[in-house]
Amino acid sequence: MRITRDLLLNIAKETVKRQTFGGHDLVCAYLTGSLIYDQPLLGGITDIDLIYVHTGDVPCEREIIPVTDEIHLDIAHHSQSLFALPRELRADAWIGSFLCHDPIVLFDTQHWFEYTQAGVSAQFFQPSNVILRAKTFSERARADWLAMRGTTEPPQPKTILDYLTIIKNCANAIACLTSVPLTDRRFLLDFAERTLSLQMPGLSGGLVDLLLPEEAIEPDWDNWLESWKNAYMQLLDKKEVPTGLSNGRLLYYEKAINELKTSRQEAALWILLWTWSRIAALQPEKNLEMNAYHNFCSILSLDQTRFGEHLTSLDTYLDRVEEVIENWAYQNGV
Repeated sequence: MRITRDLLLNIAKETVKRQTFGGHDLVCAYLTGSLIYDQPLLGGITDIDLIYVHTGDVPCEREIIPVTDEIHLDIAHHSQSLFALPRELRADAWIGSFLCHDPIVLFDTQHWFEYTQAGVSAQFFQPSNVILRAKTFSERARADWLAMRGTTEPPQPKTILDYLTIIKNCANAIACLTSVPLTDRRFLLDFAERTLSLQMPGLSGGLVDLLLPEEAIEPDWDNWLESWKNAYMQLLDKKEVPTGLSNGRLLYYEKAINELKTSRQEAALWILLWTWSRIAALQPEKNLEMNAYHNFCSILSLDQTRFGEHLTSLDTYLDRVEEVIENWAYQNGV
């Protein structure tokens, strides 16, 4: 099947149309994410990010619904009460950002969206609120780094996942100076673009240095992906699987890795490392695929011998992020 942006938009519209046919409690449904822009596909596959706003309690926070092997719906459910205080949403890097950055409204009652967006966006782009959103990430990154410093135990999957989460928060602190937070698949791709818009491309290279060893590596993609996929399938056999790792997401990540592994190796390695660390953190240490995960991390120098060096480098990088935010605030009169 030939996947086009028009096809994806039609699927989104039909999905909302079915949801709002007959009895329902939606006041609004809008589209966000990669489909807002001209090139939503990565690896020939994509998701459709929808926000449903309910009058009362939500049925769940988030759900993944496969449409085809190449397309799935990623639906976030919010209560209308969440939008009652525009001032708080101006400082919200997730809900506020995607509300104010060009969403496509697919269903609305009594101009709810127009009224709500106007209330939030009125001061959303003021430098003082931009700084609040950026500092939410940088301060969380600093607090988590302080909790990790001095770690001497061999890094377990949870330790590496915590390390990667700090890196994500560093990058999102920078990203929020110009736009919305970063998504998992396009994390390094979009971060490079954000640093260029700030005329600070060195931030992108510095972040990659936190993920890869100084010496060049010879990727063993076939074995890595086989072990990663085996671990993923084992996770899917469990009764409770995190929504972001549900069955509809395996191919979503796999195809992105395969597309990027030649042209943008660092971006492919990020997707593999981030998702594999999330999977490994949920698996018992004696799992057969755990050795493959630890070997992969060792190749990236994320092992006991060199992990302390990574934490020191992360501290230096976080200092730089904090300086960039302070300078941006000064230049914009905050």
